[in-house]
Amino acid sequence: MNLGLFIDGNEVALDLPSCDEAMKNRVLVLVEENYLHTVTGIGVEPFIENGRTMIPLRALADAFGFDVEWEQSEAKITLTKDSRIIIMHIGSQDMLVDGDSVSLEGVSPMIRNNVTFLPVRQLAETLGIKVGWDSESRTATFTQE
Repeated sequence: MNLGLFIDGNEVALDLPSCDEAMKNRVLVLVEENYLHTVTGIGVEPFIENGRTMIPLRALADAFGFDVEWEQSEAKITLTKDSRIIIMHIGSQDMLVDGDSVSLEGVSPMIRNNVTFLPVRQLAETLGIKVGWDSESRTATFTQE
């Protein structure tokens, strides 16, 4: 189904999936009992990549309170929260957490539809955030411990 939507004053055409397709592929993200809101059909909705939940960088930063720096020349993402510094590169499964190397285990930050997506589980666990997954509802849950 095609539908028009206005974002920042510009009309964006949405090609919405069928209900069955949407239910099969959707991923819900719940952070501290609040759902992460994204607009379906414009390429910024969470998805599963190699068994890992990927969410947009901006949504992740807002949800977890990160400050974000982007260095285009190095495809480098720096996330800062309190005294924690996490450095990642697009396409690399390795990240630095306070200077220590940590593997992202099978998935790496990526750009999809001009949006940067990050694997959220290990980032959350690095910050001491409890992570849960409900396969029936396809919901990733994140809560402070």
